[in-house]
Amino acid sequence: MDFELPEETKALQKLVRQLVEKHQMPLEQKVLRGETITPSDLAPGRKAAREAGLWGLSLPKDYGGAALSTLDNVVIAEENERCLVPLQFGGRVPGFLLRLDDRQKQKYLYPVLKGEKRYAFAQTEPSGGSDPGGQIRTMATRKGAGWVINGSKVFITFAAVADFFIVVAVTDQERRQHGGMTLFLIDRGVPGLTIGRAIPMIGAKTTHELFFDNVEVSDDAVIGKPGTGFASAQDLLSTARMNIGAKAIGIAQRCVDMMIDHAKTRVAFGEALARKQAVQAMIVDSWVDVHQTRLVTHHAAWKNDRGEDTRVEAGLVKFLGSEMVGRVVDRALQLHGASGASFDSPLAHWYGHVRTMRIYEGPTETQRYRVVARALLR
Repeated sequence: MDFELPEETKALQKLVRQLVEKHQMPLEQKVLRGETITPSDLAPGRKAAREAGLWGLSLPKDYGGAALSTLDNVVIAEENERCLVPLQFGGRVPGFLLRLDDRQKQKYLYPVLKGEKRYAFAQTEPSGGSDPGGQIRTMATRKGAGWVINGSKVFITFAAVADFFIVVAVTDQERRQHGGMTLFLIDRGVPGLTIGRAIPMIGAKTTHELFFDNVEVSDDAVIGKPGTGFASAQDLLSTARMNIGAKAIGIAQRCVDMMIDHAKTRVAFGEALARKQAVQAMIVDSWVDVHQTRLVTHHAAWKNDRGEDTRVEAGLVKFLGSEMVGRVVDRALQLHGASGASFDSPLAHWYGHVRTMRIYEGPTETQRYRVVARALLR
């Protein structure tokens, strides 16, 4: 691959950077002052992005989306995540929601695209999250023309605001991930569904527990055919893993930029930090980390746009990006000293956030040994 970005992708990159600088960087300053970001604060950036055609980035044009390539999406995410308060593009849905039947689209898909409804994806359970095929205990049992669901989920993002849940459940205990798991659409407030305690996480995020006690749903709640849920969920995770790598690059690039600026202006023991060999090594190592991860991520995106199977590459991008950004943020915070450890700096905010990137959507160990190593040693 020629790693020079296509001209149209460069144009998107420049456009997103301009939008972020104009609309989002002032909001970052509000966060650093300890102020709360409101929906009205986010509205101008969201409106500007939509007017620029940046809505539903991956969504097909039949649904009003931009139908951008994976490479375009990766580059946009890199630019967007340089800010603590990234732009909200809207119209982001997993591909399997586009394959709903007409009735389901009317009830779930179209309201999500219009911003009228929100959803939460519920897969992780107390028994474990990195091995959904083997660890999921939530069961959906046939009852007449419908299903009865029992079980629990944990660490579910957006559960507090979701209008409905996409729930992964076992429908055939013997087959499990080999045709025995199914995705269900379950509305908030149905009898038997309880949203449990809030679980605050590092990185200023909050997740929730979910409990299913004889929740009854009809066949209309099934996404696709029974037994196809595991494959659909894995497709969603592959996309998410590529996105995590891109986000990691954006955050890390901002950290490198901050390190360079600080090293040039900060004086210690009679000379600028930029003249000290240890500081130079920190900055160069960080720049190399970002550059290498960007090359791998862009190549994986390029392969995906060619229609190739990139599940292994997505796992590689995820663990490289999440590990890399942790190192770079740590170096940047160390270089900035107490000012970097203060929540007056975006570095302190990122420090907790990037640590969790090594865990969700498949921890580093799973990506390294179950995805990449298994593919190499097959």
